[in-house]
Parts: sequence; structure tokens; C-alpha cells
Amino acid sequence: MKKFLVASHGKMASGIQNSVDILTGMGNQIEVIDAYIDEVDYTIKIQQFIETLHVEDTAIIFTDLYGGSVNQKVMVAVAAHPSQNIHVITGMNLAVILSVVLEAGEITTERLQELIDESQVKLVLTESLVAEESEDNFFD
Repeated sequence: MKKFLVASHGKMASGIQNSVDILTGMGNQIEVIDAYIDEVDYTIKIQQFIETLHVEDTAIIFTDLYGGSVNQKVMVAVAAHPSQNIHVITGMNLAVILSVVLEAGEITTERLQELIDESQVKLVLTESLVAEESEDNFFD
């Protein structure tokens, strides 16, 4: 079984969960950690997520910032469970989370890298694009 955890500073994680739910109806398949919004130690939630995993499960944990405190805590928790099939993707965005959650096939390291590569979207300042492009080829 595939299990998903999205962890972020502030409420970004629950916002992504909400967006996934609106777009796919699958938001309930994602567990979230909104870190630093209260005095609760969020590392306990990371441990609880990992402890619910079974040997046959594949877990994908998304974090917001590479090297950020949330990512560091996740990496420490994952390192303590080397026998589990856990992948951590950091620098998350909605596109990559949707791609991974909607993936029907087996999740391998290689497949995750393909999904990450496919999900990396070009950031565009749209007012510049509109000024430079005609309406006819706006989305080309």
C-alpha cells in the first residue's frame, strides 16, 4: 500500500492536502503535518506515521524546504528505520504531489525521479508572457 505524508512549516501541508482533495478527491489519502503553528511537537507525528507502516508499504514523505528544520526532522526519523521503504521528496509543489499520488504503478526510486522530472514546471511571470506573446499562442 502507498502512504503519503506532507510536512511543512506553517499550513502549507494542509493547503496542499485541500488542493489535492479539490482536484482529485484523494485528499483523505494524505496525512499532513503543519509544523510550528502551535506548541505541539510535530516530530511525534512523524514517528507515528512511520510506525504505522507495514513491511509491504511504500511511503512517500514530502517536505517543503531542503535542509529546513522539518526536512531535517523527517530525515532523522527515516534514517532510524532503514528497513522501511520510505522515500523523501523535498522542495515539494502541488504538481509533483499530484503526480505521485495519482501514480497507478509501483513506486520505485527510478519512477519517483521520473515523476519529479516531469513535474518540474517552468516558473513564468505571466504579465511578461502576456506582453510578449499574442493571445493565439499563449499556451504554446
